[in-house]
Amino acid sequence: MSQATSRLALLGVIAAVALVLAGCSSSGPQGIYKLGQPYQIAGRWYYPEFDPAYDKVGVASWYGVPFHGRATANGELFDRARLTAAHPTLPLPSIVRVTNLANRRQLELRVNDRGPFIGDRLIDLSQAAARELGFERQGTTPVRVEFVSLAGAKGIPPRPGPPAAPRTLLPAAPATQCGGHFIQIGAFAEPERAWRAAAELHGAGVAPVSTELPASDRLTRVRLGPITDTAAAAATLDRLKRSGWAGAFLVGPDPGSVTSC
Repeated sequence: MSQATSRLALLGVIAAVALVLAGCSSSGPQGIYKLGQPYQIAGRWYYPEFDPAYDKVGVASWYGVPFHGRATANGELFDRARLTAAHPTLPLPSIVRVTNLANRRQLELRVNDRGPFIGDRLIDLSQAAARELGFERQGTTPVRVEFVSLAGAKGIPPRPGPPAAPRTLLPAAPATQCGGHFIQIGAFAEPERAWRAAAELHGAGVAPVSTELPASDRLTRVRLGPITDTAAAAATLDRLKRSGWAGAFLVGPDPGSVTSC
């Protein structure tokens, strides 16, 4: 066989392989629809549900190289360069709108994986999505996540279910509009840190949580309350401290709230 004939044969083999690979990659949506049963990670339970009205504020993080090329929870392949995300409870795959509350950048992306499972983080974005939203260097940011629609996939799409019963990590504090004690979680020079703290408390079911605008000292305060029962305030403070909020402390009644009675 001449050298020219050998080259033609090799090119034919390469072209045939390329056609096979192209056929595999264009065979329709990758991954399957998946909702799943309640599951436990690191001692914490997660309850997947399809809520078309899903709209929450929380903390976003991102993941990249260590997971690149691995299978996601619904059978797709994670690509850190694509606009995707992981969420612990939303149906897979979904389209969500994510707004970075620190800079107001907004992005719609595909949720095709489960996570994050660190603290009370709300969503884990791909590296590319974090870059588009402007928080790749910071690592985390406060966000708003809104469900848009189901995304294309194989199988039978899940249907919306009844609202899930409230689940909390800490009991909600008794509150009133007529004064009472407050628990100050912290005072932050950076508003973003205050938003993150408030988002984590909100995600844990602690209510009501307020974020006060910077005062004369330019610190943004995060507080829980008001709580009229002193014993309940002390018990709630103890639970917060044991849950990782070591710097929390009680402050006196807010005169402004008494005038609204």
